[in-house]
Amino acid sequence: MTTRQPLRAIGLYALTASVLVILLALALQVVRLSLQRPWDTETYWYAAAATLQGLNPYDPAHLSRLAHRPVGMPFLYPPITLLFFMPLTLFPVLTAAEGWAVAKVALVFVLIQIWRRFLPRVHPVLLAAAAVFGFNAAVIWDLKTGNIAILEQVLLWAGFAAYAGGRRREFAAWIVAGSLFKLVPVLFLLLLLVPSRTGRRDGRLFLGALAAWAGLVFLPALVGPAWARDYLHPAPAEPPWGTPSPSALGLINMLLGDRATPLLAPPFHALLLLLAYVALLVGLSLPALRRLRREGDAARWVMAGVVLYCLLAPRMMAYSYLAAVAPAFALLAPFTRRVGGAVAVAALVSAQALLAPVFWFDYRSPWWANLPFLLLLGVWLLYAWGGREVEPHPPESPAARPGKVRAPRGGR
Repeated sequence: MTTRQPLRAIGLYALTASVLVILLALALQVVRLSLQRPWDTETYWYAAAATLQGLNPYDPAHLSRLAHRPVGMPFLYPPITLLFFMPLTLFPVLTAAEGWAVAKVALVFVLIQIWRRFLPRVHPVLLAAAAVFGFNAAVIWDLKTGNIAILEQVLLWAGFAAYAGGRRREFAAWIVAGSLFKLVPVLFLLLLLVPSRTGRRDGRLFLGALAAWAGLVFLPALVGPAWARDYLHPAPAEPPWGTPSPSALGLINMLLGDRATPLLAPPFHALLLLLAYVALLVGLSLPALRRLRREGDAARWVMAGVVLYCLLAPRMMAYSYLAAVAPAFALLAPFTRRVGGAVAVAALVSAQALLAPVFWFDYRSPWWANLPFLLLLGVWLLYAWGGREVEPHPPESPAARPGKVRAPRGGR
């Protein structure tokens, strides 16, 4: 390695970080959101403070007592996660929220570096722009609400990089860590049951990792303090609705005009439509899944798994679409070679956040409110049904040796 190479790498890191900070500052000013306060961070802070004072973090009345006002969001995460949030209480709640936001900006930079292992042909500045504005500025939703989503994505994508590199035990550990907050990402452990050119199917590791995750999540609730059992009886969640939760179920609820009836309550209209959507999506995805199985490319299995997770999760939140940025580049790459490549993808995924302040999209419309979901659905269907013609030959393995991930062919 020449002396110029480390200097060039440092310069590229500095450029990416500078562009990221500038774009985030711009986006925080221009992107329209329905939420403007770090409700989630405040909830984390008061829940951790309540635990340290011997109160019940799952009782909204106890949180309100500490806050001297109603707390907007209840605490819903497993008891073990309180250990992570306790250091926030070393600072006043507003100072902690500001520090947490700054830390998450650094985590976005880390996430971009992980994405580059999958997308080495995409310039990091383009990845930074897509990370900031992609899918209706998902990262801005996280920064303004103070959610845990950015940290969650860093943990999960570190696991995905290990999976693509053939390091399946490391992958399992990262996924377990990334699933301690919102639980549903533990489904990514199913990738352990998918054979690829960099790893065999490992049912024993799958069961072991699943057992470790279950123990970390549920044992403290069962054998811990009395208040920990309240985690097992969470407050019912509101049905997805509007721009905060773009998803198939959110779109269905808005089309039905019903934001009060729970999914499992009669007359079950939303449930039946959701099941029909799931069945249709799975059927339409079969060509892509068969192709992925033939190719045995672990990196592409990651991209497909992330997209299907986002499309099938019944309660996707706006900030969770940060997960879909890298898959959009990977899955659309073969279709954008003649139309500007990665620039076209960055423009496509960022269009909503950039154009909404100019044209004042009416987010009371189900279609505008759920545009991130519809965009990702279009990306997946294009890949599922167009990839056979565009990429007739299996791509090169993404991980020729452990620890190094190559992008799929055509990853511009």
